[in-house]
Formats: sequence, structure tokens, C-alpha cells
Amino acid sequence: MSEQVKIAIFGLSLNVLESLKQKIQALYDTSIHINWVNIADPQLDILLVNDMFFGSPTIQNLVGNQKVAYLRLVNKQDKAGSIENDALYLPFSATDEIRNWFKARYMGTPLKRSNYETQTTKSTQTTDINKLVKELVDPRNSNIQVFDQQGNIALINIRKEQVWVDSERRINSTDSSLNYTYATMQKVQSVDSIQGQDLKIWLWNLLWNSPQLLKEQNSNTFYKLKFWPQPLSAYDRQNVFKIAACFEKGASIHQVEKKLEIKQSVIQHFISVAVLMDAVQEINETDAKLIVKSEKNEGVLKGFFGKLRRKLGL
Repeated sequence: MSEQVKIAIFGLSLNVLESLKQKIQALYDTSIHINWVNIADPQLDILLVNDMFFGSPTIQNLVGNQKVAYLRLVNKQDKAGSIENDALYLPFSATDEIRNWFKARYMGTPLKRSNYETQTTKSTQTTDINKLVKELVDPRNSNIQVFDQQGNIALINIRKEQVWVDSERRINSTDSSLNYTYATMQKVQSVDSIQGQDLKIWLWNLLWNSPQLLKEQNSNTFYKLKFWPQPLSAYDRQNVFKIAACFEKGASIHQVEKKLEIKQSVIQHFISVAVLMDAVQEINETDAKLIVKSEKNEGVLKGFFGKLRRKLGL
């Protein structure tokens, strides 16, 4: 079986990416298999990143905390084909200098890591989904590129609250590798004349379709809806709107389950997304209006029939 090296390339156009892959493949002999992976791979050996993205928090975590061998990819014609410090200047051809760099980094990286090392690396790369979702709607971040281990997901203009989903994205869900980096000016300009999707609607549906990211909430906590979701799935729409109508009045998961006779797991799913999206706020039980009237009426009726039974000697 041939040995393998895991390499991730980030921030290049598809044409440049494919050309670069072919050149790197030619640097290794046939006994070594290159496994092209996403930057979220916990056993990443070598990272090649567009210099424009190098300052992003995600990349800095990899090269700083994870100590992944890396090169910044810089377009500079007068230095093309050379390596200086941590920069590889494009375009390049297979020189001894470049060959030696890749060979040295490959030889210096263990091919097999212990279970402890693998678990430690995975844990440090686990996304704090609560913090991340806040970042995705924080206007201070302006234009960002969202991605996961499957590739790019979307470009977001937070200030305009618009989203442009990557045309090559084939799935409408994500996982714990969800992350973001700052978008390049070129990327932003490419969608400048195109109307994007509403940010809140898109993000709600992305999280709704990604149950592994959701955290179960207390069924007796009372919530009030701050804004209505707009589910894209016709299958989910009726239940989501019914649940939203209940929480608009203020209610707990337990109360809504009793009122609608919808499975608690569905209501829990709704609230888990709503909490992440800051679409609900916690309220006191006394401020919850759902079912309270009927509960009072039931109490009055019980009292009335109780008195009636006593008068009749029943």
C-alpha cells in the first residue's frame, strides 16, 4: 500500500487550483499518494493558502495552534517559482528548491498519529457553534466566506443581510466543521450586481437542516418569538408556522406540545434553532400567554362543578 500525505489548498479559483494540484502531484514519486483534503481535516499535513486569506482566524489557528506545515501562495511575477520564508510565489515549476521543501515537510510529519493526538486535534478544531452563529450576523465582520469540510458554502454581506450560495454547493446542510474567513474584494465584486438571499432566512434553514449542531433546550423554559422563520421545505412549513404562532404569545416547549399535539422532538428542534439564531428570548412564566386563559377557565369550571356537586349532595 502506498503512503499518503494530506494536503489542503485554500482560497484559489478552480482553474488555478487544478493546475497547482497537477504540479504538486509531479513533485512526489508514485509510492506516495496525495490525499487532497479540506482545511478542517484533523490530520492535515500541509496547508497551501492564498496570501489574502492568511490573516483569517481559521488559518491562524491552523498555522499557530495546530502547527501545520504551510506556504502562503503569492502572485508575483518577478519572484515566480521561488520560496522565501513561508511564501511560494506563483506560477511555479518543479525546481529542486520546491521539491526539497515538500519532501522535507512530508518526511517531518508523522504519517500515523496516536489516538490521543488525533482526539486532541479534533477537539481543538470543534466549532463553538454559538459563537460562530453570532459572528455570521455581526455587522463588524462585513463580507465573509462561509465554508465547511465539504467546501465553500456561501458569501455573506452581513451589513446588507444578504447571502450568495456557492453555485457548486450540492447540499443544504453542514456539520461541526462549519467556519468562515473574510471574503476577498474580487469575490465581493463578483456578486455585486446580483440579488442575494435574506441572511436570516438562509441561516435558519441551514441550521434547521443540520440537527447535529443543535443543543437540546429545557422543555419548561418559557420563550417569546422575536421574528418568524420562513422554512423553505413545504414538508416542515405547516408545523413550523404553528409552533411559531404559539411562541409568539410566549410559551414553553411543554405547553406547545400540549396545545398542538406535535411531537416534542419537533418543537425542541424549532427552539434549538431559534435559540442559536437569537429568534426567541427567555421570559418569565407570568408573561407567557399561551394556554394560560384555558387553564384559568378549566380552574373556574372545576370550581363551579365542585360547588354544584356539593349543593346537590353528589
